Amino acid sequence: MNAVFDYKTFQEMISQFAAELPAILGSHATVAGLAHRVERLLNIAETPFTIAIIGQMRSGKSSLLNSLVGADLAITGVNETTATINWFKHGNKEQEGRFRVEWRDRPGEFFPLSEMVNWVGDSEKARATRHIEFFRDIPFLRQANIVDTPGSRSVISDHTEVLQDFLKQERSTRNAGESADAIVYVMMPVAHQNDAEVLADFEKTSRMPGSSPYNSMAVIHKWETLESKDPYGLALKKCESIRNSLGQMVSLVLPVSAPLAWAFEHFDVAFWEKMHCLVTNTPPEILEDMLLQEKDFCSLNEASCPIDIPARKRLRMDYKLPWPSFKVIIKTGQMKMLANWEDFRTAIGQISGIRQFRSALQDRFFARSRTIKALSILSKAWEPCQIASGRLRNHKIRFGILQKEAQDSISPLVAAIANGAHQLEPVQRYIEETIRFVEDDVRNATETLRRLGEKVLLIKDAYDDMEGDLRMLEKAEEAQTELGEDWTRILRGLFGNNGPALLDRLAPLLGPGRESVTVNDIERNIERARRQKSNTQPGLGLLFDHAVLRLSQMADQLEQDDSRKEL
Repeated sequence: MNAVFDYKTFQEMISQFAAELPAILGSHATVAGLAHRVERLLNIAETPFTIAIIGQMRSGKSSLLNSLVGADLAITGVNETTATINWFKHGNKEQEGRFRVEWRDRPGEFFPLSEMVNWVGDSEKARATRHIEFFRDIPFLRQANIVDTPGSRSVISDHTEVLQDFLKQERSTRNAGESADAIVYVMMPVAHQNDAEVLADFEKTSRMPGSSPYNSMAVIHKWETLESKDPYGLALKKCESIRNSLGQMVSLVLPVSAPLAWAFEHFDVAFWEKMHCLVTNTPPEILEDMLLQEKDFCSLNEASCPIDIPARKRLRMDYKLPWPSFKVIIKTGQMKMLANWEDFRTAIGQISGIRQFRSALQDRFFARSRTIKALSILSKAWEPCQIASGRLRNHKIRFGILQKEAQDSISPLVAAIANGAHQLEPVQRYIEETIRFVEDDVRNATETLRRLGEKVLLIKDAYDDMEGDLRMLEKAEEAQTELGEDWTRILRGLFGNNGPALLDRLAPLLGPGRESVTVNDIERNIERARRQKSNTQPGLGLLFDHAVLRLSQMADQLEQDDSRKEL
């Protein structure tokens, strides 16, 4: 079987796999009931790329979602608001005025948005709902669906149960193709929590079963609440610590503030001018006193402050921001002493993390969405295949024992009949017929197991190679400093960052004025990669091992292509 490099070939393999596997499973009664789970693979393949937002209650998932897409999609509030799994999908203007409820025990229905209040919090309707679908005509939703989940550790027990249903990918959800292709974990910046506690908490309350680092990232949200003179600097250290504690469970950990992002992108010039004036013209010691508590900001009467009390109160009323976020804006301006309001606004945009977050989604998810989705689809096929293999093996063992017992009983019967017990002849015929039936069944089970193993092995090799590309891309991006510019460029290309097709992968190997790569070029780079592995840090060896594997496969592919041309 040739190696697989591009999505089209991978998709063709999935199509063939999904078309042939149900017939193989259906050929033996023990596993025929699993066939329908594989038949749905192609339907899932046609669904849009889906990102799930998952985290503990009050971690700000909904406000983060709103800031991410730049629109008010999700309901936000100080109390628990997301009581259902909410899907946000692209739709036209007419669809925007209503939402669809997928009930647990009856057909789905559409309702006007004005009735959404009936599904908020500890609501009877929320408990009867499987999920809700909202529709908006915004660019982000053209790229992907978003799933906003109820918080884990909810004080409303039903909220946690709904989330656990989603995390376990219950049968009806999985069958409908409604499992996420990528996951964003929203985590709170707990001040005093060691690595072991972070890992245990993550495993217990948030982690999606079977999630991989290539399709998972984490966001440290509400970092403004950290008690520090420099909460953003502390948040960066928290991200590094959490990334280390989670190991290979997520590809990236970023500090993001939805309130700061919203202020950066939606607050008008008047806000930024007033904030710049306040920070620039208020004595530092007076500003410190004003920031002790929100009531101090709105009531402290200081002649040296350029904004009077009524204006400060209007500032808090007109521009809705949590007090910790408002404080961080002022403290940031105080530390940086920026020349004008435009620079002030830009600085807040940078520490909000929203652009880095969107860029990470684009680079790590959307640019690789087709490959990630293909891997996600196939990962859903392994479970029924593994179940089928186990059932068939157990069936062979049980029927093998039955076959031996039946054969052992034949000799005494034959002897008894020879001695005149002719009344046992029907028993002998029944046992002999049973033995033939059992032998046929065992042969059928053996053949089904063989065919199943062959199909899974063929596509599992391609799966491992493509998944390895994504894992090594993450590793190469993390190790750019150690690798150097040249090897980073080459490895990223080989692993599909510039496009999954063979020519896209080989492009970084082209010399000046060259338009094609030969087998000799590839073999020279295989030797280069092997030498580089021996001269590099042990932790980077996997990168060069995978590079050698993929280069060898590419050389084989080019040789086969050349042979076909000669024919």
